[in-house]
Parts: sequence; structure tokens; C-alpha cells
Amino acid sequence: MPHIIDLNSERSLRADREAELLRADLLGKCAAAIDAMGDAVAGFALVVWDKNGEMRTAYDASKGPIGPALLPTLASDALNRHVAVMLARAEDIDDSGAN
Repeated sequence: MPHIIDLNSERSLRADREAELLRADLLGKCAAAIDAMGDAVAGFALVVWDKNGEMRTAYDASKGPIGPALLPTLASDALNRHVAVMLARAEDIDDSGAN
């Protein structure tokens, strides 16, 4: 008799594993960013969201030249640049693979 697979249980296990991997990736990237800044870290801004789009934010702008009022613009500009670079890299890879 074939083994019956509980699809709901499998879906839940997969979602848990994907969330675990994403949390590990988030922590690793945060650690890498902190390491890259060394002792010069003066503040941060963080936005995370779940699969339903619910968000949580955290920031500290108590030191350095960036105040709380500037954080939304700073984060937006930084992310726009980052995403543009990543999209350009992806296009370069696509273009080079088409030859």
C-alpha cells in the first residue's frame, strides 16, 4: 500500500523551512553590513514583512548626520540604487547567456 502524504503538513513544513532560511539570510546580511561598517556604525533602518504584506520596522537615528526625518528618503534612495544595480547585473547575465 502506498504511503499517503499529508499535503497540508508538507506545505506547512516547507513554509517553516523557507522562513527559517530567510531569517538566516536576513541575519547574515545584517551581520555583513555591520562588519563592513566596522566601528563607524551610527544608525540603521530595517523593514521586514510577512507573506501577507504585514510589516515591522526598526531604526536608530540617535547618532550621526542622519536624523529620523531623513530615514524614509535615505532608505528609499539606497534601495532604489541597490535594486537598479541588481537588475542591471541580472540583465548582463541574461544578455551574456543569449549568445
